[in-house]
Amino acid sequence: MTKSREDYSESLESQYRRMERVHDKIIADFESTTFSKSSQERLDDVYDFLLTCYHLREWVQEDGKVDKLIKDKLPTFENHDSPVQFQMCRDLCNKSKHAVLKYKPNDPDTKIVPYGGSIFKASTKELKEAQERKETLHLKEEEGIFMGNYLVTFKGNQYDLKGVVQGCMYVWKDFFEKNDLLLPKSTPYKS
Repeated sequence: MTKSREDYSESLESQYRRMERVHDKIIADFESTTFSKSSQERLDDVYDFLLTCYHLREWVQEDGKVDKLIKDKLPTFENHDSPVQFQMCRDLCNKSKHAVLKYKPNDPDTKIVPYGGSIFKASTKELKEAQERKETLHLKEEEGIFMGNYLVTFKGNQYDLKGVVQGCMYVWKDFFEKNDLLLPKSTPYKS
């Protein structure tokens, strides 16, 4: 039986689509051959994605249009039986939004580690003025263009950050598609 437009939760789908857009932006940024962001700027979208990814479970749980049988199949973000990407997502999400962790993380040492270099530029005028004053220029990380990549350290292993983001997106996409939670483009109205 085909679901009608009224059978879908627009707010739930909106959250899913938001996560999908941020995911697509991250992948495009990681695959770009031009670099224009510092390492911190590149991570801003990643943290937005992780927050949305982690809290999407709550959106599904609280949505009145989602059947209890579907809610019972929700993937979890903790313990060994949940996808490893979700375990990392939970830890990174909570570390990014809480000053002090007051829950038991999957791995308290989970973190994103940049590797590779940055390009730093200072104008000739700045350099000349600093030399005249016999000063050293101190360039900040956010002033550079990051040319490297990122790893996530988790339980003694290292994972490619792009792969973690893609893995999280895959788990949610699979869940939403298998449980018919996304509104098809062509959907009949109830008569």
